[in-house]
Amino acid sequence: MKITNHKWRSLKQIGFFLLYTFSITWLSWLIIIIGNRYFNALWYGEPLFWIPYAIGSWGAVISSYIIYRQFKEDFSEASFVKYIFGKKVDRKAWLIFGLFTIWRLLMIWIAFGINRPISILSIIINLPLLILLGGLEELGWRGILQPQLEKIINYLPSILVVGTIWSVWHLPLWMIKGTVQSSFPFGLYLFSGIILTASFTTLYKYTNNLFLCVLSHAWFNGCIGLALYVGNNGTLQLDLNWKVIVVFSLELIVSVCLGIAYSRKNPLMLNNKFKPRKRTSLNNNHE
Repeated sequence: MKITNHKWRSLKQIGFFLLYTFSITWLSWLIIIIGNRYFNALWYGEPLFWIPYAIGSWGAVISSYIIYRQFKEDFSEASFVKYIFGKKVDRKAWLIFGLFTIWRLLMIWIAFGINRPISILSIIINLPLLILLGGLEELGWRGILQPQLEKIINYLPSILVVGTIWSVWHLPLWMIKGTVQSSFPFGLYLFSGIILTASFTTLYKYTNNLFLCVLSHAWFNGCIGLALYVGNNGTLQLDLNWKVIVVFSLELIVSVCLGIAYSRKNPLMLNNKFKPRKRTSLNNNHE
């Protein structure tokens, strides 16, 4: 009965998180679509475009904060900021993050032939923007959805579910001309979403740090942006070849194997932040 109650609580968090996230994001991006189609306004890149686009991008971020407040007793941190940055990043975590970062550079070099230092410098310069309009999503996907879902179903099915939900969440962007998503088929995007879900989840498992996932997500967006723009002379097109398939397949295999190994060693312990506090402790330290 106790396990059932825990699963029910996880289901509630997942349900509310998805409701908040999709509502905020899709309503915000719907404003852009309506502006494009009926008012010849809010075109990609225009100043006013970025307001509803940014709000939509922060859907998972806003929702993660609401869930944190709504289910406060399930979190051990005293504040949302500590929930994100509170855990000390040890040498092992930095090493794992560094390996992920280097792999991304090797990925665009091997698969897309981009190896100019100026290209890498552009990612670093744009990293704050990449964090704000992409990386911060990890507060929701890896911080809320993935760990709660793993309390209900096994690791591998959870990767497929989260990857699918994450991809579907982006669907309105195919209706907005100029976005990265509009440049290639949804089926391919869905497959890449599952691969990245496995990668970011593995990183989270082994570092137990949300902010490193945020940085890794932003870094990937910068790298794939180079492949889309720089690698194709600004034509917003992904040059798919056998090298791309090999590189991404290798990433999927390695990430899944590492994720399975961790899950078997640490069942239901993706993040100890989600261990509910004992009621006695909660009553004695009620804020």
